[in-house]
Amino acid sequence: MSLARVSSFPLSHIEESSRTQPFPITHEEAVNLHSCRAFQAIRGFLSNQQVARFCQHHRPTSKEHEEAWLLQRDITYALILPVLEIYRHAAQLARSMLGDRNIFDLELVFRGDARGAFAWLQCFITEEEEWCSTRGCPACVVSYVLQAEPTIRIVLTACRLAQSLRRANENADIFPVFDFWLSSLRTALDEDEFWQPNFWKDSEQKVANLENGIQQMVRQCINLENVRRSGNGLCRSRHETVMAPTVGVSAEPAKLGTYKLDGTRMVFISEESCWMQRIVLGCWTTLLADAANVGRSAHDVNVKAMPPSVRPLSS
Repeated sequence: MSLARVSSFPLSHIEESSRTQPFPITHEEAVNLHSCRAFQAIRGFLSNQQVARFCQHHRPTSKEHEEAWLLQRDITYALILPVLEIYRHAAQLARSMLGDRNIFDLELVFRGDARGAFAWLQCFITEEEEWCSTRGCPACVVSYVLQAEPTIRIVLTACRLAQSLRRANENADIFPVFDFWLSSLRTALDEDEFWQPNFWKDSEQKVANLENGIQQMVRQCINLENVRRSGNGLCRSRHETVMAPTVGVSAEPAKLGTYKLDGTRMVFISEESCWMQRIVLGCWTTLLADAANVGRSAHDVNVKAMPPSVRPLSS
């Protein structure tokens, strides 16, 4: 059973009285984020798709107050977006391998920790559909991170995956820097009367397990794609869905590495990281292209042209 607050919004009497953002951000950190084109694309997408309507508990007292909440909402979405996209591709691949049967047991395609990670993400995304899409009051979206252990876990895991993607890419500047968010989240948890300082240490193993499970899930996705290309699906049917190439795959991911003289592989960048880079870069490339289209047109962005994980999750 997941640990969660029993109170409804506002989540903390401190937030209720001061209406301040739970995660501290310095001016330098904000400037660095805004210099990243991928983060600009995400902000543009959210700005075009969602009207910033605040609830009565979080009504901004100034334009700066409103912008601070919007920035933290956009950071939250930018963090979890790669995790959502990786899950979407894994689920689509599982459906294509199973064909018409067992469509409600997609996790059976995976083994070991990968199966556990897939099932956990599936349950979380289903239960937290609205939060994952960051619909509603921006301040409630941000504050909801501290509502329960699963939301904290997925944000912590997303931070760690973001670090891995940056380390794994030769052109790390294309990925937003979210290292500061880990320290901000830890500060918020330590100062929160419900979670308190011990929670951070207690959650580390769960976060590490989920991150490892996602890495294994990605590895098994690579193997399944190889199986599918060879024409030996797990349960193929004439209705099998073929995954379309991700938009933006022309953006070159980092090289996989070289071999030593004895044939032992020196993996500078793992295939798992390369696969994740392709998925995430494709998503961001689509967002950048659509942001450019919005700049040339007064029409709204066509939601159907978005990558799956940035559409409304019910579509």
